[in-house]
Amino acid sequence: MKINRIFASAILSISLVTGATLAVAPATSATQIVVAQSPTETAPTPAPFTATPNAQGSLVIKADPSSRVVYKAKGQKAKAVKTNKAGTVQIKKLTPGVKLTLTTKIAGATKRITAVPEGQVVAANNLRVLTTEIPGQLQLTWQHVNTPAQGAVSYTVTAAPIGSTTDAITGTTTSNEFVLTDLDLNDRFEFSVTAENTVSRAAPTMALMTKTLNDLQGKAVVTTPVAPVKPATTPVATPAIAPSPIAPVGPSTKTIYLCPDTFTEVGGLCEKSMAYTFTTADYTYHPESRTESCSGPDCPGSVYMDMGYIESPTWGQVHCPNGGTVYGNTCMAWSTSSKQVTYQVKDATPTGFTDNGSIWSKKDELPAGYTDNGSNWLSTTPKIARVVPA
Repeated sequence: MKINRIFASAILSISLVTGATLAVAPATSATQIVVAQSPTETAPTPAPFTATPNAQGSLVIKADPSSRVVYKAKGQKAKAVKTNKAGTVQIKKLTPGVKLTLTTKIAGATKRITAVPEGQVVAANNLRVLTTEIPGQLQLTWQHVNTPAQGAVSYTVTAAPIGSTTDAITGTTTSNEFVLTDLDLNDRFEFSVTAENTVSRAAPTMALMTKTLNDLQGKAVVTTPVAPVKPATTPVATPAIAPSPIAPVGPSTKTIYLCPDTFTEVGGLCEKSMAYTFTTADYTYHPESRTESCSGPDCPGSVYMDMGYIESPTWGQVHCPNGGTVYGNTCMAWSTSSKQVTYQVKDATPTGFTDNGSIWSKKDELPAGYTDNGSNWLSTTPKIARVVPA
């Protein structure tokens, strides 16, 4: 099955499985999608330190065997777990959509990663099916509410012929539209779109064709020839005038308005969003010193000196009143002195950055042509005109 860039030329009337009537609007330009294409590249080797969602509110951590892993969400207390002999451990009861920072030691070096536990994915909605200017081609579009708790969402699209032994067509995409080509014009189809993330799958959103593609598109214009002109009744042999052929009626055209590639129609405008990007920086430190009291051979100015003694009137034993050590009949001890101690202090948070408890971070500058809607960057543009066959 091939994928083409298409434009809407007719509107399908379809019925949702739920019983609601679906009035189909003109299609937007579709991004190119490879349907049911098997992967050809070898999966990359997993990183030595990873955290992967495996169930709702749960992560599976891989690190060195029997190693300590600390995880922390912003504004929450850090917690720690220990991997088993295989180097894995599962943490549960996490809040979906809340980013965690995880740290561990690998080969003596501190490694830090981030991970986001996922929750139940919601179903797609507003499924529309549209014909195009190419016979046997359909475009499916739908909407989906994206939230951080759902993570990355993909869609499985299925077109199953109704009352036919032909195999169903299935493909996957991360876009909100899908193009089907080379469909049998005599078939009706049942369509479904199923949203899924790493840990869950939503109920499918479905639509049902009420007419075949032949009823909607791809029909040729039928013309009727003109009757031949009668010959003259005079005896002069005059050949009959052959009728002039009728030129096929050319298709009329119409102007439709579509969103540019990578944009999706929302409320009559074309929009595309971009997730925030961030610049991060590891903590830096500076030395500071302070004076601390000390005693002993490593303490400057401390001397081993006679501290005096008390002889017990009962036993004749020597007792050292100041914690010294008995040396003959004398108490010896180190005198108290002081020394300068240097230690490392974290620097102040750089201008424009915030401290999330494990690293400094700041949101990047707004990209050109975008606005900030509080959850991501958003770009809008008007539709563009295109002339297509009526």
